Amino acid sequence: MLFRFPPLASTRNDPTFLSGEAGTFAKLKIESKAGKRTVLITEHTLIFVITGIKLLHFSDQTLKITPDSVFLLKKGIYVMAEYIEEGLAFEALMIFLPENTLKTFISKPFKYAGAQTSSPYMVFPATRLIQDFKVQFREYFEHRSFNYDQLIPLKQREILTLLLASGFREQVLAFIGSAVSKDPQDMDALIQEYMLQPVTIAELANLCNRSVAKFKRDFQKRYNASPRAYINQRRLDHARMLLQNTDKLISEISTDCAFESSSYFIRIFKQEFGITPQRMRAKIAIE
Repeated sequence: MLFRFPPLASTRNDPTFLSGEAGTFAKLKIESKAGKRTVLITEHTLIFVITGIKLLHFSDQTLKITPDSVFLLKKGIYVMAEYIEEGLAFEALMIFLPENTLKTFISKPFKYAGAQTSSPYMVFPATRLIQDFKVQFREYFEHRSFNYDQLIPLKQREILTLLLASGFREQVLAFIGSAVSKDPQDMDALIQEYMLQPVTIAELANLCNRSVAKFKRDFQKRYNASPRAYINQRRLDHARMLLQNTDKLISEISTDCAFESSSYFIRIFKQEFGITPQRMRAKIAIE
């Protein structure tokens, strides 16, 4: 199951979120039990761990985020977990960083050879000033009389300014440039990465830093097909491969290929190949 974060529903009455008229600005995450889930992060995010250890699982490594570091994460899909020491709760701050705020820190495309800007994350040691910022920001969840629409944009700019002054200016600027990129090659990479994930066209557009209308225009120009037609075709091709090479149930293949339901998968599979998935599997077995 894919969890959306921040959640689509209103967070105005949830004390673990800082929200205003403009949307959701930050989350105080407190857990008493270890957990693991796959999460679609819909905003670029800065993470401070207060107690415990945050784990992010990638295909080639597991990254540990500790209280002595600050962590920048691009929007995307991640497998997240928490390590909780016995007798202690896990606690972390997540500050969401809107694209328009990030853009104010770069006036032109910025290249830095020493930074792997294609990476979805960057980790920095937390300086004393950054640690002080974390302590102060945590207090806003206890005193809720502020106008967050005015306050939090200032705090977002403050923490980014502190990061730029912490000795990693070039890396931070390169990361921001990559995070807000509208480069067609970046769009290609994101589409290939997420086409087998249960994301909507609107969510893909957001991941590519585009409005839905702009995303559809750019996609049509680049792939000579609409996003829905192209992605469904790739999903159907993958489903056919799974039918031919695995013993997975039809419902499992439907889920693996990110179709919204088994009935929808069966219907468009038959439209494309002239045969249902079950009949194709039976035909393969006979041959």
